[in-house]
Amino acid sequence: MAQSSHPKLPSVLPSVPAVQDVDTTPEQVKGGYARVTNPTETPIFICAMQNCYRLFPSRDRLMVHRKRDHDSEDQEDIITWNE
Repeated sequence: MAQSSHPKLPSVLPSVPAVQDVDTTPEQVKGGYARVTNPTETPIFICAMQNCYRLFPSRDRLMVHRKRDHDSEDQEDIITWNE
């Protein structure tokens, strides 16, 4: 079985039991405070270099970060759902 070549984002928060939301009203749910999105509407590019995991709205912005903060122009170790 072949392994996925995509990097996996590690869990950074300890797991806790799920609790029921008793505060959100039906009006808030209908009001659109949250919704399902897709890669076209919400681009996400994550720098996975050296366990950085910073989020960026475009590959260009991520690469500016890489050059400035990591002194690298490496195109590897990018987590995204946009490509």
